[in-house]
Amino acid sequence: MMKKLIPAAILLTAMGAAHAELAVYGLVDISYGKNIADDAADRNARIHSGGDDGSSQGNSVTRVGLKGSNDLGSGLKANFKLETAGIDRDLRIGKEDKLFFNRQAWAGLSGSFGEVRFGRQDSVPFQMMGGYDFNGLANAASALGNSGVAAWGRGRQTQSLQYISPSMSGFTAQVGFAGKEDGVRTNDAKATTSAGLTYVAGKFSVSVVGETKREDSSENFAGVSGSYDFGVVKVMASYSDGFYGTNSKGPGVGFVAPVAGFNVGMMYGKNNDTDAAATELFINREIFKNTYAYADFARVNQTSYLGPRGNAYALGVIYVFDIKLSGGR
Repeated sequence: MMKKLIPAAILLTAMGAAHAELAVYGLVDISYGKNIADDAADRNARIHSGGDDGSSQGNSVTRVGLKGSNDLGSGLKANFKLETAGIDRDLRIGKEDKLFFNRQAWAGLSGSFGEVRFGRQDSVPFQMMGGYDFNGLANAASALGNSGVAAWGRGRQTQSLQYISPSMSGFTAQVGFAGKEDGVRTNDAKATTSAGLTYVAGKFSVSVVGETKREDSSENFAGVSGSYDFGVVKVMASYSDGFYGTNSKGPGVGFVAPVAGFNVGMMYGKNNDTDAAATELFINREIFKNTYAYADFARVNQTSYLGPRGNAYALGVIYVFDIKLSGGR
């Protein structure tokens, strides 16, 4: 582990000397419950960290990270982010075959032109579409994920080069390229390109994304999502084709509303190819500063390629932290 931490220490030292802003950030999710796979196997509910079982328990992934930004002058900044794999209840970080900084490990530049990043990072569809899931892409309960119609597509990519444009008249564009060595399921990996466009006007937002297939044996991906905030309730609708590289498509809908200080909502996904349908109910509230209590429940009523039918639930607490280590002098 020390060998893996040494490059981060060197990076810290170099950026600190250049008057960088550095911070340690992260999230701790502790819950009681079980996911769909546990329920189908008739396993008992238990206490979990958000990094348990491949980060499929609770609501969010327990993790810790290091991020920094260095002012280069003339409006130009150098940025980086390093974020660990999920931390399980035994304080193990990821599985044995995962990198230490499995979630994020990228560096880049930003300025009036937008932002450029290179390294391991979330895919373009994931970044542009994740915000339309009102329960934060819940680990165990995600209706869109469990039904196989999530408009955020597949996740992180290694050796990914991405460009994010500045907002222009409400429009923001993002494009990405990842080399073929990033294939994770088969030995027929392909280089991939992705692109997305978001338009925001007041309380209305809509995004459309696409990504070419990551393996010869998989499928291209496309997704569209939109939301509108009525004040008393916020609603969304989405449609995706090719979730996780499979022949899988269908719609998703959801809402969230403030009720007596709580956020109460529902998400629903229907897979037109597998007939899998999933419903997700959730309620959460900030109980202390940066500390949130939540309850998630989900049901999948048909077996899909992602897993069996069953129920999932999680009752938990999330603590979020962002500790500034240094700033510009």
